[in-house]
Amino acid sequence: MLKLIDVNEQNWMDVRKLSVNETQAGFLDSAVGILARGYAYRARRARVIGIADGETIIGAALVKDLAEAPACYDLQQFMIDRQYQGRGFGTAALRMILSELETERKYDCAEVCVRKDDAAALHVYEKVGFADTGYTDTDAPDCLNLVYRFPQEPSGCTDVLISDFSDPQFRAAFQAYFSELGIAVEDWDGLFGSMQEHGGNSAFVRHGADGSIIGFIQFQPTQLTNWFFEETCGFIREFWVSGTYRNSGHGSALLRLAEDHFREHGICTSILTTDTAERFYLKHGYVPAPGCRAKNEDAVFIKRLA
Repeated sequence: MLKLIDVNEQNWMDVRKLSVNETQAGFLDSAVGILARGYAYRARRARVIGIADGETIIGAALVKDLAEAPACYDLQQFMIDRQYQGRGFGTAALRMILSELETERKYDCAEVCVRKDDAAALHVYEKVGFADTGYTDTDAPDCLNLVYRFPQEPSGCTDVLISDFSDPQFRAAFQAYFSELGIAVEDWDGLFGSMQEHGGNSAFVRHGADGSIIGFIQFQPTQLTNWFFEETCGFIREFWVSGTYRNSGHGSALLRLAEDHFREHGICTSILTTDTAERFYLKHGYVPAPGCRAKNEDAVFIKRLA
């Protein structure tokens, strides 16, 4: 019977004997390399997971925390010994690993980086539900970054769409956000008043079970036009998650709410600027917009919404 086991001082020598086919060796580290990575990344909660059929160890995987936004489990290595391939062990073991991670649920997703020409591995990952993020790591341009999102579970959160920015709770959250950025405002009433009056400004606000604000994403439709063409884009203006709730999936959830809102209103492009969270947006399918310049000189990113 297939099972996952801890790698320890009694069985690690069996793990180090694992190997893959020559055609796969270029895609995966050796078993010894996987064990070494488990030690090297111990500060990131790395653990080497043994895969056993009965009492026989037939594979191994390495999972570690990736705490930078968007935070996730990083499935860095996954191998089935060459003698046991082609029997469905890989698919079954991968599902078991994902099930354990979902039960722990420190993060709301798991990611893996796979070589574009490793067709066999891509087939297995896609079969269990991984999908291409659209993000390309400049350090690994020949790889696809795939994500598996755990099914959403009731969290006690409430998401509210607002266009009235007079709410004291929202104002307090917005002031905390500007304080983090080091932005001083002399006339807060004037700022919130301009939000109220400025062209379709709206925001999704996420509240916790105790009623406190977890975060918000503020956006508006904006029209890009010249004498011949025009397009209405969804412009994400401000985006904040309270420090207490970061790296817990709330930022990703708020971003999806805004994108779904754009789609529902026939808007096919999301656009924003950032100088602090470039990787977060890249991992969510945004790409730099060459030739597009923001007046604040921040980098501009766009995403075409399906």
